[in-house]
Amino acid sequence: MEQFLNIEFVYSCMKYFVLIGVSISTIELLYNWKNFKDNRLYSWKVIATRDTFSESNVLYRVAHFLLKYPNFLGVIILRLLVIVLLAVPGIWMFSQAPLLLIIVVTSLLINYRSPFGQDGSDQMSTIVLITLFLYHINPENTIVAQAGLWFIALQSLLSYFTAGFFKAKGEKWTTKPNAVFLIFNTATYGSKPIAQYLEGKQGAITFLTWSTVAVEVMFPLVLVTGYPGMILFLGWGLAFHLMNALVMGLNSFLWAFLATYGAIIYCCMQLSSYWVL
Repeated sequence: MEQFLNIEFVYSCMKYFVLIGVSISTIELLYNWKNFKDNRLYSWKVIATRDTFSESNVLYRVAHFLLKYPNFLGVIILRLLVIVLLAVPGIWMFSQAPLLLIIVVTSLLINYRSPFGQDGSDQMSTIVLITLFLYHINPENTIVAQAGLWFIALQSLLSYFTAGFFKAKGEKWTTKPNAVFLIFNTATYGSKPIAQYLEGKQGAITFLTWSTVAVEVMFPLVLVTGYPGMILFLGWGLAFHLMNALVMGLNSFLWAFLATYGAIIYCCMQLSSYWVL
């Protein structure tokens, strides 16, 4: 675990994990390229009508040029090529900051063009990418590097806590705990075998529902548990996101939040070293 006190190592782990998630989402966009045509579901001509910006605005005109079909496919392909340059060691021998800036800009463009169905993983991935970009502007600046890791760690912990807090306010998560079963029983995010197994097993449903809320709310405590206590929280998080990826198809959450775990470990070990001293 000592390697997680090495800032460069932590940022490297963060980069590779987030790039896996970003590459998956980029390939999915490319696979569905036909939907971006002007007569299909994600027509920019239709989506652009929601904007209230003046057409004389320079940024609007640039965005409009990049986001219309077929130019948008070029943005997606460029993003994929840059991901390869960042991911494969030895291909790009210069500063990674310009490449990361391209990933950040293309991420913002994609989010702007397709605002429908976005979730916390999209936001977390963008936050991680921006932090990586700022770090690589000057990797020798230890203060900025440490601040970036603390920001990512706290942002991740806040996300878990917020998710648990608002679940706790919902009737189906607390007073009538059957939310997990209801999710597994849906056509979009569910699993028929798991739903059939859980049906009628209220004890198991209650345990899964309450434990999800409890661990999410308590997740920020990972910072004060030290080693090996933090492994329990992070192990739960990994298992939770892995299950969601396999059962519900939420693969982007797995890589977006896994990218933050190195920062959490770094901050946890830093606090532990202060207490020992």
